[in-house]
Amino acid sequence: MTKNRRIATDIFNGLYGIEAIDKFIAIEFALTESLDEKENEIWLHLLVALSYMQRNGHSCLPLNVLAGCTWFSDPGLSDVVEDTDTKTVDEVKVGYRFCALTPLIGVVKKALLAPNISSLFVYSQGVFYSRRYFEFEQEVAGQLANRTRFVNLEEQALSQVKALWPAMFPTSMQAHQDWQQIAVAKSLVQHFSVINGGPGTGKTYTVLRLILALQAMDAGLNIVLAAPTGKAQQRMTESILSNIAGLRGKVDDTYLNRVPTTATTLHRLLGIREYTVATKYDQYNPLNLDVLIVDEASMVDLALMTRIMRALPDHARLYFIGDADQLPAVELGNVLEQLVGHSAHDAPHANLDEAKLGAVPTPLRQHIASLCPHLPLLPVDEDAKTWVHTLQAPQRFKGQIAKVATAIQKGEADAALANITPGVDELADSTTYVSVLQSGVTMRSEQDISKVQLQRMAKESYATVFAATTVDDALKRLNKVRWLTPIRNGSMGVEGLNTLIYDAIKHNIVRREGSFYQGQPIMITKNNHPQRLSNGEVGIIWPDSSGKLYAWFETQEGDLRHIALSRVPQYETVYAMTIHKSQGSEFDNVVLLLPKPESAKSASLFHRGLVYTGLTRAKKGCLIIADSPTFKDMVINLDTRYSGLANAISEKTMGLSEVSQ
Repeated sequence: MTKNRRIATDIFNGLYGIEAIDKFIAIEFALTESLDEKENEIWLHLLVALSYMQRNGHSCLPLNVLAGCTWFSDPGLSDVVEDTDTKTVDEVKVGYRFCALTPLIGVVKKALLAPNISSLFVYSQGVFYSRRYFEFEQEVAGQLANRTRFVNLEEQALSQVKALWPAMFPTSMQAHQDWQQIAVAKSLVQHFSVINGGPGTGKTYTVLRLILALQAMDAGLNIVLAAPTGKAQQRMTESILSNIAGLRGKVDDTYLNRVPTTATTLHRLLGIREYTVATKYDQYNPLNLDVLIVDEASMVDLALMTRIMRALPDHARLYFIGDADQLPAVELGNVLEQLVGHSAHDAPHANLDEAKLGAVPTPLRQHIASLCPHLPLLPVDEDAKTWVHTLQAPQRFKGQIAKVATAIQKGEADAALANITPGVDELADSTTYVSVLQSGVTMRSEQDISKVQLQRMAKESYATVFAATTVDDALKRLNKVRWLTPIRNGSMGVEGLNTLIYDAIKHNIVRREGSFYQGQPIMITKNNHPQRLSNGEVGIIWPDSSGKLYAWFETQEGDLRHIALSRVPQYETVYAMTIHKSQGSEFDNVVLLLPKPESAKSASLFHRGLVYTGLTRAKKGCLIIADSPTFKDMVINLDTRYSGLANAISEKTMGLSEVSQ
C-alpha cells in the first residue's frame, strides 16, 4: 500500500484542479491485480475523473468525453514560458491525456473483474458510474415508469371533473391551445407528471386547478404540498392562498375549503436526519398521503429524489412543478432537466414548433378531447413523453424581462443584449438608480461602476428599511429589492457586497444588541426544527412594542412570529445573496452583479442557468452590472450535467410498454 500511495502521489502532482477526495478514491481503489502497470495508470486517472465529475454535480462519466482528451491541465499552461530558472511546465501541471475510447472501455471492463471494484463501480453502455448513483437512477426510473402509465378515469370521476371544469377554465371554442388545461387533463390520468414553465407561465394557476380536479374525482384524497427549501415552501403557500382568493365566487367553496394551504419542506416531510442518510419515512415506513406535489423541483437532487420515491406509497400520485431552465440542484444530479428531456448540448426551447407541441398517444388524445372538446385536437405520437407538460403561453410574465429571459433560455446572447436597455448616466449623477430599475432590464458595465456609486445604490436599496414604522412594513420594504451575485468571495461576491452595503447604511441603525441590530436582514443557513426554521428562510431583526429586539419571520399563514435573539440558529446577514440561494424567491427589483471570472476554472461555473435564474427573480425590474463579454459568455455557456436518468426512464417505460402488449 505504501508503494501504491507513492506511485499515486507522483501522478497527482501533475494534475490540476483535483481535491483530497479525488485522491482518496483513486488511492483506495487503484492498482488492482487484474491490471498491468499502464492499465493501472489509466484506471487511476479514470477514478480521479469520476470523483471530480461527481463533485461537480454529474451522476456519471461518459467515457467518450475522456477519450483522446487531456484533462486536469493548468488553464494557464499556454502562457507559461518554459524557463527552468522561473517555472517549469511540470510545476504548472500538464494534466493527463486519456487513450482512445476502445482501450479505455477495455480497462474499465478488466478492472471490474475484481470483486472489490465491481461492488462499487458500474459500466453501462459507454458510461462509468459509482454503483450508488447508478442504482439511484435505476430505482428512480423504475418507480417513475410505473407511475407514467395511462390510467383511464372511471365514468363517475370523469363526470364530476367535467361538471367542475367550466368553473375553473374558459370553455368557449378556442383557436389556440390552452396549455394549462392540457396539463391538468393529462395529469389526471397519470400518477406522475411534471408541470414545467418559466416565471408567470401559470404554474400555480395550473396546480390549484389540478388539486380541485383531483378532489372532484375523490373528495377524500390526502394531498400534501412540499418544496426543497423553507423559502420555496413559504412562497408555495402564499401562491396557493392568493390563487384560491381569485376563485372565490367562481368555484364552490366546498372544493376551495378542502385545498391544502400549508406546504412543508421535503426534509421535514421525509424526516431526514442530520449527519445520516437515514430517513424516518422510506419503503418500509411509507408516507401517509395520496398525492404529493413538489414545487421548485429544479432544486431536487438525485439522492433526494430517490428518497422521495422510496417513501411514496404504491398508490400515490407525484407531481413535480418547476422550471427546467433554472439552476439544477446544488448537490449531485439534474433530475428535473432529465425528466423534461432537455438535451445536454442543445438550447431548450430553441426549436419549438407549436404545431408539434403536446403530441400524445391516441388514448390520451381521446381523454383530452372528451374533457376539453373546446380546444384544438393535439397531434398523435405514440412515443411521446406524456408526463411532461410545458406551459407555453405566459399569464403574467411579459414585457422586457420576459423577452430577455426567453433569449437567455435559447442561448441567444446577442438577442438578449438587444432587448436590454443600455446603461446611461443615471448612476453617475444625482438621479436615483430606482428610475433605472423601473425601466425593466438595464445593464451597466462593471468597469463603469465605482465603489462610491455602489454605496449610493446600497443606500437607495436599503435605507428605506430603517425608516419603516412596523416590522411588517420593514419586511415588505426589504423584499422590494435584493442584490444577487454568483460568487461568495471578493468585492463583488456576497461577503464583499454585504460589507459594502452595511457601511453605506450603518448610520441609520438606532438599536443594537450584541451582533444584531434593528433592520438587519438575516437568512437561516441550517435547518432548525425546534425553532421551525428551514435553511433559506429570511427574516429581519426588529423591536417589539416594548423596544426589545427579536428575529421576526413570516409564517405560512402570512402572519409574523418572533424568536429571541439567543435562539436564532445559524444565519448570515443577507442584503446580498448568491443566485443559488435566491431560488424560490421573488423580489420587485433585482440588482444582478455578474463580475468577470478571475480564472478559467471559475469561468466554467458562470453559465446560462445562473444569469437566467438571477434575472427571473425580478418581477418588475433588473439592473445588471456586467461587462458585455462576461454576460455573453454566461448566456452561451450551457451547464452540462451528465446523467443516465433520462435513458433509464426511457428504457423502463419501453419495457413496461412491451410487457403490456
